[in-house]
Amino acid sequence: MDCELMVTRVHVLMASHNRRASTVRSVLAILEQASAELAVDVFITDDGSTDGTWEELQRLGERVHCTRGDGSLYWAASMAMAERRAVVGQPDFLLWLNDDTFVDQDALETMVSVSARFPGAIIVGATRDPVSGELSYGGRLRLSRWHPQRLVAIPASRAPERVDTFNGNLVLVPWATRLKVGPIDDLFPHAYADDDYGLRATGLGVDIIQAPGTLAICARGQSRGASGAGLGRWRSQQTPKGLPLKAQARFLRRHAGRWWPLVLVGQQVSWILGRTPGGQAD
Repeated sequence: MDCELMVTRVHVLMASHNRRASTVRSVLAILEQASAELAVDVFITDDGSTDGTWEELQRLGERVHCTRGDGSLYWAASMAMAERRAVVGQPDFLLWLNDDTFVDQDALETMVSVSARFPGAIIVGATRDPVSGELSYGGRLRLSRWHPQRLVAIPASRAPERVDTFNGNLVLVPWATRLKVGPIDDLFPHAYADDDYGLRATGLGVDIIQAPGTLAICARGQSRGASGAGLGRWRSQQTPKGLPLKAQARFLRRHAGRWWPLVLVGQQVSWILGRTPGGQAD
């Protein structure tokens, strides 16, 4: 009797906004990872693009499932919206993928292979800058028990490495682990949602493993550093793509322990005094 071929189903989560060329390139690169053993579908939220991204996505075929936002969602809510559609099919894995991240030819196969070695672990794919070739995004280690945003990136290595959390550019989440950790928190506007997910996972005893080497190209983004001085410097962070007070409070309340209000106040004072607080998110 012939054995039925086992197919691993991967549902890719993406958010896009006005990056038509890179979004299409990113989607096509991940779709090319499909094989007889890997079934790949992309679930993408286009958050009100006006540059033709939505129209281009409609042309990419039946494996690309699009939802349209009104421009007010930003990254976290867009990813959460894509996730809500993707989980209906109960895939073997969810893959987080940024719309400016272009996976290597064997990236998905490598991540699934690492997952087989570490059952239930979240697998992080490190990315490299297209010009310098240096690490741009990946897994991160927590440096402080009391301040959950004092994090440091780990370098790419030849062996899998355990980390505490991650940048959300290229991340593979097994289905059983998604059920354990829960959904992406769409009440964060932009920053914090990826670190939050990672710290929630490690808090539940879920391992997070950075795969060997780098698995994709992604240019390092510009820092969201504050501008101005005094209260003006603080106000410069109160935008959805900055580090707004409400998002900081939500993150610290969840991950900084009983003294989180003191950590929050310290961050705000640091901004006003012109210092760089330890609570910046990538």
